[in-house]
Amino acid sequence: MRHKEVAIWLTAVLLVMVLAPGTTHACTVVIAGKNTTEDGSILFGKTEDDSGMQVDYLWRFPRKNHPQGAFLQANLQGLKIPQREQTYAYWLDECPPTHYSNMVINEWGVAFGSNGCQSREDPVEVLEKKGQIKDGGIGFMLRIILAQRAKTARQAVLMAADLIDHYGYRPSGRNLNIVGPDEAWQLQMVRGKHYVARRVRDDEVAIVSNTFSIREVELDDRENFIASPDLIDYAIERGWYNPEEDGAFDFAEAYAPEEAHLSNSNNHRQWILGKVLNEDFPVSLEEAELGRLPVSVKPDRKLKASDIMDLLRNHYEGTELDRSEGHQVSPHHTPHTVCRYSTHKATVVQQRSNMPVEIGTVLWRALGQPCQSVFVPWYLATREFPDVYTRKDYKRAGKSKTELLDDQATNAAFAAYHFNYPYWKHRETDVNTASGVFHALGRLVDAHYAENHPKVRQTFDRMELHALQMQQLVEKRALELYDQDPQKAREYLSRYSQYYAREAYDKAQSLAVELMNK
Repeated sequence: MRHKEVAIWLTAVLLVMVLAPGTTHACTVVIAGKNTTEDGSILFGKTEDDSGMQVDYLWRFPRKNHPQGAFLQANLQGLKIPQREQTYAYWLDECPPTHYSNMVINEWGVAFGSNGCQSREDPVEVLEKKGQIKDGGIGFMLRIILAQRAKTARQAVLMAADLIDHYGYRPSGRNLNIVGPDEAWQLQMVRGKHYVARRVRDDEVAIVSNTFSIREVELDDRENFIASPDLIDYAIERGWYNPEEDGAFDFAEAYAPEEAHLSNSNNHRQWILGKVLNEDFPVSLEEAELGRLPVSVKPDRKLKASDIMDLLRNHYEGTELDRSEGHQVSPHHTPHTVCRYSTHKATVVQQRSNMPVEIGTVLWRALGQPCQSVFVPWYLATREFPDVYTRKDYKRAGKSKTELLDDQATNAAFAAYHFNYPYWKHRETDVNTASGVFHALGRLVDAHYAENHPKVRQTFDRMELHALQMQQLVEKRALELYDQDPQKAREYLSRYSQYYAREAYDKAQSLAVELMNK
């Protein structure tokens, strides 16, 4: 960029900080089973929403062999667990210095992303005395440990259950979505040693906000549920469930605090997605506000990846909750929307089990608010990311890039890097990265939404539609190359993903400079 444009960008960074209102943590998840989609794929859509200004960077950690007797640092309190002889390669879509706004997907296509959920459980100190949390418990590193070790989503759930049974879970609560090419699971964890995992059925779409969503639990159905054996008995013991008065056991109602279970921030988002997925969704807005929401919905049509993208862009359009006056003002002023001021990333993981995983697994990724961004297709075959999508300041940790990636096996160097990220301290956005550019563009659009949004949307819609239309042709060519030499297919898809990523960055940069000049 020229010096004049750099100055414009620095001005934009200062401006967007003034424009940005207070935000809340409000991640939204939808998981579509394979029988609900046009192409038989499993679709896993997720927004990341955090207070303040966030950045997101892509890393790929290679497979690694470990010496006998090696250990992995499993939490920030110093817990170390025996390392496996070999750990699998995985991508980390990092949001420093957050603990949980980091999506992970491994070389087998098993993807991990979560929603924070409050529970009724006691503080950590109380549970440590009771023996329900050992050596600090499992938290931040859980999804990375699972990505390093699991070949399937079910295997990951069983591994997580073993770790929680032994060490306990440290945060108040969390819904960890675990989605592979063959199966998808929702693992909902309560501080301590209580959890339930539910398999997303092939004919449904699961919807999750920031409270527990699993209702009915069948402990004997090991095909569809994996749970701590005393899940119901413990709820009775704590007075959270009374079989005589409450009827059938309801996990969400028993383990979630009332303020989360009845929060409009959670229930409105689940309700609108249910309504969009099925016009005859049987829950009224009033019933939703009382927490009467099902764990999933059966859609009234077959879904495509673009349908999940649209869900993640929702602002309650066409309902009584929409306060944007037909987008005359920014819809992000409407409370509790799916796409909101605090959305810094949205992803749709598309899983097809009928192809080699490096071709059949695509991470469609939009930086910033998805309503004013573009979903870029990143094939799992990709080995390198353009510089603007990752970071080059790893030397600050006293390591080369190779050393830092290698040390992730012990979690020491990378944890120090992740939790001491300089931009968090200084509250700045790096406009020389894709994350910073899209963040600034979103704030500029919001300043004059009615005027700016159509232009941005026209540009990105054209680009996104082209990528979706080209997908079948690109994958056909990739499969032909794969039959000749898998490495040629990887290189082809890597170049393709990198091309679209650079194009998205360039267009966002040009749009932002244009809006600033106006």
